[in-house]
Amino acid sequence: MMTHGSLFSGVGGFEFGAEWAGIETLWNCEFEERKRRKLAKLFPNAYQFEDVRTMTNPPYVDIISGGFPCQDISLANVSNKKLVENGEIGIKGERSGLWSEMFRIVREVRPKYVIIENSPAIIIRGLEHILCDLATIGYICEWQRLSAEAFGFNHKRNRFFGVAYPCEIRRFHHSQVFREIPEVLPKRTSGQTAVSMPTKRFNGSSDYGSVRLDDGFSTEIDRGFIEDTGNAVIPLIAQYMFECIKIHNNKTITL
Repeated sequence: MMTHGSLFSGVGGFEFGAEWAGIETLWNCEFEERKRRKLAKLFPNAYQFEDVRTMTNPPYVDIISGGFPCQDISLANVSNKKLVENGEIGIKGERSGLWSEMFRIVREVRPKYVIIENSPAIIIRGLEHILCDLATIGYICEWQRLSAEAFGFNHKRNRFFGVAYPCEIRRFHHSQVFREIPEVLPKRTSGQTAVSMPTKRFNGSSDYGSVRLDDGFSTEIDRGFIEDTGNAVIPLIAQYMFECIKIHNNKTITL
């Protein structure tokens, strides 16, 4: 069975996806204490790290996932105008620059696969930097823009997903990770109902009943964590990523 380590874990979107795909999460890392408490309750067997900046030499895992902060990258961040003026926009910004810590951990662990999640704007605000970093340790990266809508949910929520793995695998086996969604998840559909979304913005203090959408998390999690689940990876999409990796890994083993 493949193993998984999660960085920037939040409320466990990648952990849920891994569990559904039959992959064990050995460790995770989350800076916010209340989220760590939730992770500890949901995934009690996973070792917890508190800060990606001080995390060193974690146990080996086959897959490392991480949705490092997107605030300096995302087009939705209206404050990025100021960041442009200061020359800090993109992956070199204070928050999105935590990619460097994720890369350091990948370099230390050298997993078979790395899943990278972020804003689609990373294509123009940091992807070249990521690809160059990965190339220095012999990894190649495939990427796609995946939306919640493509998985049956009633909202678009476009996100960048990349999968990196050692170059020699691609050189000798010529197989790609991403596959058609129905091929990977033929029997899974979301529980989404056609609920119209309010046009006004909402946050953690908004009325729960007016913003509830089925995003793959239980109501007991997102009742108090509307903002957290809004930032989280949808577990069904995470499962799709892990299932694609399992198929790819099996093909490279048998070829």
